[in-house]
Amino acid sequence: MKIAASDHETTVTARGTRGPAVVLVHSLGLDRRMWDPVLDRLAEGRRVFAYDVRGHGSAAEAPLPFTMAATAADLLAVLDALEVGAAHVAGLSLGGAIAQTAAVAAPGRFASLAVLAAPDRPAPEAFEERARLAETAGMTPLIEPTLQRWFTPDALAADTGGVRYARECLASFDPPTWASIWRGYGGLDVYERLRGFPAPALALAGEADASIPVDGMAAIAGRISGEGAKFEVVAGAPHIQTLERPDAVADALARFLPAEIDIP
Repeated sequence: MKIAASDHETTVTARGTRGPAVVLVHSLGLDRRMWDPVLDRLAEGRRVFAYDVRGHGSAAEAPLPFTMAATAADLLAVLDALEVGAAHVAGLSLGGAIAQTAAVAAPGRFASLAVLAAPDRPAPEAFEERARLAETAGMTPLIEPTLQRWFTPDALAADTGGVRYARECLASFDPPTWASIWRGYGGLDVYERLRGFPAPALALAGEADASIPVDGMAAIAGRISGEGAKFEVVAGAPHIQTLERPDAVADALARFLPAEIDIP
């Protein structure tokens, strides 16, 4: 379904008809379909929503420049459009950074926060290099290095459905938009700002993540909420966890998220 998100429209995929609301925020370069492998499992006793972040998918024409503040406002606008006061929000990579940014801005809108393979501070030199390469050479030279950061060698060799989907997304991405997103991502400003986060939190690391290693995610977990977030490692998972280890990711999120259970 189409909904308004601040200054543009986006599309939301919905699963489930009852239970607490769960909103999923995807990674940079992909779209809401990144969450498809886990939707049905998470929708057992929950209402689950995945939307396209500005600059991606159905929201590709959203106004630029891309900023983290704008993406946080978009997430809150999605909650408003869905008529959800407070949601359980989970984000992967850029999606986790967006979720953290919104949680700093409006903690009362969060029933819980799950951060999957997401930083809490930027890497300005690397982000700028990716932006500049897209501007000067287009997307082609970025595709294989990006896939190598996102997937395990076995998945790349097998050319799995997840790898093919990601490659198609990258190949079709607009280079100026890609550059704007990476530069906006460089404005991430949540480090040490979620110490007092009042809701439950989970940090989920991929054992085989080449972008954010396990010890890095463990440190991030310690900086969320007063006592630190719950921390789990998904065995064998690379950076884009849902496209290689969807069952394990769904199980970890399902353990963390409350659900409306039928009582016989």
